[in-house]
Amino acid sequence: MSTDSGISAPKGRRLRFIDDQLFFWISFAPTVIITGTVVLVPILYTLILSFFSQNTLVGVPVFVGLDNYFQLFQDPVFWVAFKNGLIYALGSTVISTIAGIAAALLLNESFRGRNLLRSIVIFPYIVPAIVVVFIWKFMFNSRGLVNDLLIQLGLLGETVAWLGDRRFAMLTVILVSAWAWFPFAAINFLAALQNIPTVIYEAASIDGAGPWRRFVSLTLPLLTPVLIVVVLIRSIWAFRNFDMIWLLTGGGPINSTYVLPIMAYQEAFGKFRMGYATAVATSLMLFLTLLALGYFYAYSASKKMTIE
Repeated sequence: MSTDSGISAPKGRRLRFIDDQLFFWISFAPTVIITGTVVLVPILYTLILSFFSQNTLVGVPVFVGLDNYFQLFQDPVFWVAFKNGLIYALGSTVISTIAGIAAALLLNESFRGRNLLRSIVIFPYIVPAIVVVFIWKFMFNSRGLVNDLLIQLGLLGETVAWLGDRRFAMLTVILVSAWAWFPFAAINFLAALQNIPTVIYEAASIDGAGPWRRFVSLTLPLLTPVLIVVVLIRSIWAFRNFDMIWLLTGGGPINSTYVLPIMAYQEAFGKFRMGYATAVATSLMLFLTLLALGYFYAYSASKKMTIE
């Protein structure tokens, strides 16, 4: 009797283990299939198409190997678009991150109307891009609010075509983008601030640390992991941004706001050079992948420093 029970118990456990594994894979399979179909298949198709020359949407692709990439890296327009993308991503990320930290610090304090102000701060983030563009195009018009205000303050002697002058177009687009996305940073920083124990600040105050010293020595180091994630996500979103720039300037004037997503769009649907356009998109994807890997490395290093 004891021998049979000793043999049957391991068998029962093995059967339950097999059933659990089978249930896991059956539950996990739809996610794998959907992800592979929706994400991986288009990426692989884009990568494969970048090695072909296809001058129309319905034409027969001709294999050209790396010719699209050789042509792309010798194209001065590509490097102009790449440089503009870097400037746009860096500028909008820095401004939106600084504004997000400032807003989070304000919203973390106790005052009347705080909940109402928190709701107002989220507004730019939930407004559709087309509405944001319409509002700011009206404000940056030659007879808009921005020109009128700056002239009345004596900062301008005449109206400026903010979106039509290559000297100011990129700066204007960066400011609009930062305004639209700083609530994303503010929400994440506010959540992180609310998880910091207040006893730390009380101890620092007793030791004589002022507000700036507490921010530099306590708040900023504790926010570093969240800061890295916010900067990573915002940089990727900014570098691949299409709608905001396209609706504001269309890449102009004189390519001053021309970025890689606009280049890929025009090559694909303006010139119908699908192979060349996918080479642009693949180059953008590879750059963002390297950027993400670098940020993940920095994030892991910051977590180790925080633990230590």
